[in-house]
Amino acid sequence: MSIKTKLSWLLIGWSLLILVVASSIIYFSFLKVTENREMDNLADIGERLLETSEINDLFSEKMHPFYQSFIPDDGMIRILDRNGAIVFRAADDDELYELPVRASQVSRSEMVTLDGEMVALFSSPIYKNNEMIGSIELSRSMDDRIEDLDVLLTILIGVSLLLIVLAIFFGKWVSRVFLRPISVIGMTMNNIQKDGRFKKIQLRQSRRDEIYQLANHFNQMIDTLEIMFQKQEQFISDASHELKTPLTVIESYASMLKRWGKSDPELLDEAIEVIQDESKRLHHMVEQFLDLATMNQKPFEVENINITEICESTAKRLHMATNRKIVIEHDDEPLFALFNREKLIQVLIILLDNALKYSEKDIVLRTSQSINGPAIQIIDQGAGIPKEEIKRLFERFYRVDKSRTRTTGGSGLGLTIANTLIEQSGGSIEIDSEINKGTTVTVYLKAASSFS
Repeated sequence: MSIKTKLSWLLIGWSLLILVVASSIIYFSFLKVTENREMDNLADIGERLLETSEINDLFSEKMHPFYQSFIPDDGMIRILDRNGAIVFRAADDDELYELPVRASQVSRSEMVTLDGEMVALFSSPIYKNNEMIGSIELSRSMDDRIEDLDVLLTILIGVSLLLIVLAIFFGKWVSRVFLRPISVIGMTMNNIQKDGRFKKIQLRQSRRDEIYQLANHFNQMIDTLEIMFQKQEQFISDASHELKTPLTVIESYASMLKRWGKSDPELLDEAIEVIQDESKRLHHMVEQFLDLATMNQKPFEVENINITEICESTAKRLHMATNRKIVIEHDDEPLFALFNREKLIQVLIILLDNALKYSEKDIVLRTSQSINGPAIQIIDQGAGIPKEEIKRLFERFYRVDKSRTRTTGGSGLGLTIANTLIEQSGGSIEIDSEINKGTTVTVYLKAASSFS
């Protein structure tokens, strides 16, 4: 069963329940009010009769014409002595004579049943000198009032049936109107699945309910998916382009070796060296691809680490590998941060390797405590980076100078990986550069307490 059908039946069911409850309350309230009003009228008649009569005359025959004027419409009056014997009775409806005598020592009003019909009854004792000498009964048939209730019931049933029919049409209309945006979302998703093209829902600005929010969230999700899809396509395109160059070089030198390498030692040595270099480059790129693919899926564990010690050991490692001088600057006290040791070494190698590639002068590696937390600065005196290019440095495969790819061997993924690792730990990275003067890369990490 569809949501639209369920919603329609739910509205119809609730409408029917409300109508039944409301009609029942109206009917029984009217019945109760009618009964109370009839019993109050009888009580008023009985009290007026007793107030306007002398106690000594109540049981004399001369009072009979007087009693006639107090007979209720469709009712009966009955005077009883102290033993419950009937002294006088008169009625518009002779069937009321069949009512059992209800001599009472206190005044009371009640509804009684006579042959299945409702009768309003009032009875009151008659006292003289604190002694009960008789009682008076007044009764009235409720037939005409019951007829009024039957008319009311007929009207309520008719109105209820009409409202139920309206509720059916209204329920279908409401479900269609309110679920239309959901149907549109479903159709849009189906079209996206069939066509393979991202589409969004047109939003009505005048509508700000939950359905609008759902459609708005759907559009935001489509925007996110479209951006991710575009990034994926761009990544595949860029990765293919990056892999194509070393593979082409390897293929070319392999063909040269096959043709002339055996007879030309110089060509053989050159080809082996180039193929080895390009193989290393391919291996490095594949590792970076794997890093990018997995770093967002499995967050790394952070710990309290001594970044001063890590910077010193990493700089020493690169100095021995490149024979380039890296100047270490730090405070006397060790500096601690909340990060992952191996990931920090990876970030430092990426940043220091970039600085060594693009600067022939000494590199400065500085650690300090800043207002933004523990900071690591890598300072070079290289060619610098144009201001308009800095904001794009963290994009995948982006390089400021495409012509330098072959000489530097970079793939444009290092800064992307470094930035992602730093952001995952709650840190940040900033780059400040000036043409022909150099570049300063500052890494801010989350502070942590020092080791004891």
